[in-house]
Amino acid sequence: MQEEKLSYKKVGVDVEKEDLSLEKLKKWTEKTFNLREKQGSVKLEIGYFANIIDIGFGRGLAISTDGVGTKILIAQLMGKYDTVGIDCVAMNVNDILCVGAEPISMVDYLAVANPEPELLEQIGKGLYEGAKAARINIPGGEIAQVREMIKGEKKGYEFDLVGTAVGLVELDKIIIGKGIKEKDVIVGFASSGLHSN
Repeated sequence: MQEEKLSYKKVGVDVEKEDLSLEKLKKWTEKTFNLREKQGSVKLEIGYFANIIDIGFGRGLAISTDGVGTKILIAQLMGKYDTVGIDCVAMNVNDILCVGAEPISMVDYLAVANPEPELLEQIGKGLYEGAKAARINIPGGEIAQVREMIKGEKKGYEFDLVGTAVGLVELDKIIIGKGIKEKDVIVGFASSGLHSN
């Protein structure tokens, strides 16, 4: 018997439709790029892990948004929620680092079916641990009670967690992969365990 191959589509992720939908969204959001000139102008196309906003004096503010994704379902099954806070910080600061910027701060958005104090404390602890490891601060965020929109594996503990991080970079030091050539060294790091994607 031949083993059936997995694909994103078979597990519910339609990459082609997402790409088409993203193009429809970008058609409008990219029109905002020329709403500011010089200070506040956008330095990169959409498609990198983070974008850069010119803040003057040769410096840029890197900005990126990312969430934890389906790792939340694992947290619900295990009843352990601090790790998703750590992952939320990691996903965001990693995206900021990808353009050569130093992450400095992040805000979070937590959508919950029920603002369960134990759940929020564990997530908060994880956010703190992640921020401490990344040497950033979390000066604010948002909690939205949207019971009708959030589903999960554990009743009363349904949530989604997203962050938006910022970092600083010299405009002449932005890294976007230009200049990569044959025989350049690629460095890989072993995973410390199950990570968000």
